[in-house]
Amino acid sequence: MKKILCILICASLVFVFASCSEKNSSSDTDSTSANTAQASETSVTSENTPQSDGNYDLSFSDRDCDSSYDENSTKITFTDSSAKADSVNGVTVNGTNVTITTEGTYILSGECSDGSVVIETDDKSKVQLVLDNLNLSSKNSPLVIKEADKVFITLANDSSNTLSDSSSYSLTIDDSTVDSAIFSKADLAINGGGSLTVNGNYKHGIVSKDDLIITGGTINVSSKSSGIDGKDCVKIKSASITVDSGTDSIRSTNIDETDSRGFVYINSGSFSLTSTNDAIQAASMLRIDGGNFDITTGGGSTNGKTHTESMGRGMDMFSSSSDSEDTESAKALKAAGNIKVNGGTYNINSSDDSIHSNSDVIITNCDFTAQTGDDGIHADNALTIDGGTINITQSYEGIEAGDIIVNDGKINVVSSDDGFNAAGGSDGEVEQGAFNSDSGKSLTVNGGYVVVDASGDGLDSNGSLSITGGIILVSGPENSGNGALDYNTSASITGGTLIALGSSGMAQSITGDGQCTIMTDITSQSADTMFALCDSNSNVIASFKPAKQYSNIVVSSPSINTGESYKIVCGGTVDGADENGFADNGTLTSGTEITEITMSEENYSSGVGSMNGGMGGPNGDMRGGPGGMTPR
Repeated sequence: MKKILCILICASLVFVFASCSEKNSSSDTDSTSANTAQASETSVTSENTPQSDGNYDLSFSDRDCDSSYDENSTKITFTDSSAKADSVNGVTVNGTNVTITTEGTYILSGECSDGSVVIETDDKSKVQLVLDNLNLSSKNSPLVIKEADKVFITLANDSSNTLSDSSSYSLTIDDSTVDSAIFSKADLAINGGGSLTVNGNYKHGIVSKDDLIITGGTINVSSKSSGIDGKDCVKIKSASITVDSGTDSIRSTNIDETDSRGFVYINSGSFSLTSTNDAIQAASMLRIDGGNFDITTGGGSTNGKTHTESMGRGMDMFSSSSDSEDTESAKALKAAGNIKVNGGTYNINSSDDSIHSNSDVIITNCDFTAQTGDDGIHADNALTIDGGTINITQSYEGIEAGDIIVNDGKINVVSSDDGFNAAGGSDGEVEQGAFNSDSGKSLTVNGGYVVVDASGDGLDSNGSLSITGGIILVSGPENSGNGALDYNTSASITGGTLIALGSSGMAQSITGDGQCTIMTDITSQSADTMFALCDSNSNVIASFKPAKQYSNIVVSSPSINTGESYKIVCGGTVDGADENGFADNGTLTSGTEITEITMSEENYSSGVGSMNGGMGGPNGDMRGGPGGMTPR
């Protein structure tokens, strides 16, 4: 009997403890939902989100992404004449001005033409503001966060919210000037399923002096100065953002701790950015892993600065060493540190560079279309392209960096000067000529499909040029002061297919290393005239339909062999050719045979272009390179 009683008591205790455990678990969940701001930020989202990049924290906490809240939380309602809170705990109301002093969740709604919300808690408190159809304007700033650990602005599902400051006011907090419609001295996160319109009528739209994180909502910012500004960092995912700004659209400005702060990270989202100056600017690193971007800067490419030609083309240069602080630039994507593009779709119309880094640019994958009044892509140090589609439809210089490496990708460049330029110096204006060559710089193509339409040099390296694979098609230049290929030390090809068609006056060849090359002058051919290299049986080895007139040909292909004869044919059509007229096999219909070449050795060179070992043309280039006068 005692044994049975003992078993019953133990079973009862287990049931009681289990009930208590379930009740506490439920209570904790309810509490977290009811007062989300009190939950700790211990875990981070990991799906498709890297946790870090070096010392840069790219993570989003669960709280950043959690837009849930308890509808029974304190409610604050605005009218033009008053603000009312249904609880006095942690809330002070003075007419239409509300001060929140205690950690918690607060639901804001109503409409007021001159009201404000100030958060002034201790530096360990988390506050959640739920905007549920709030339309709040102020003679100063409608939302000021003086002190807190972190503030979460949640946009209630299907709600429409507007915050607007006035066109002129004077307001300071300690050593900080309040000059935005949303101003925070603490970390600030915005999430939810509603919309938020921010009118920065005085200067800025949204400013955080710490971290600024956006993980949801439809956010529209109009500002006299910058639109979205997070000093330590800006991190964005899963949001729809439109910014029309008088200066920069999105930026991070911490220039004192660039080893870990001052960065912009975009994981995903939809962006429509119109800026007078830069669209996205980072004081350190800029990294984008996805998203859809429609960007216009400086009124678009037609407003690009006037470029002047001079000896060495360096007279109109400016130093970009401090360009990350240059508020007058109008670049689309700009960073003082590295720029990493790992995905996304981009439609850019910029008066200044479309991508500009004072350090390195690394492009892994993207769908990138740009027209620009200056450089398409510029890196002071190294540029690496590992994939994606890059279409630069208008530029001064298309792709420029100290060193350029193309490993993969489909790349199309149209430029009024150089298509690709591996150059010394810190900006695209510093194009090295005879007196500024840098033998350490290099342009390397290991793969991909590259098409260049250049009025200046097609592929230009102030050091060496190396091709190991891929398909490279160069159209232009038409003037005799530039060449389809331009290098200062050496040029070699060991794999891939190269067709470079341009003028003969400054033409340079390329040395085959285990692969045959042909360089020759021909009678001038008009733009859009098919070029084809055919074997003795008239089978196409390589073809290209260039956009520019040409009188010199440089071609190299693994299918060219020593001891065999080849025909150069212009005009006609090639069956199976792609949109650029490229084919590496097939049949040529019609066309005119220009000349026949016998490959008695690996490198064939003939014509005026082969004599370019001497003084260059008006740009001051000293053209060296292979090929004496060796007509066949």
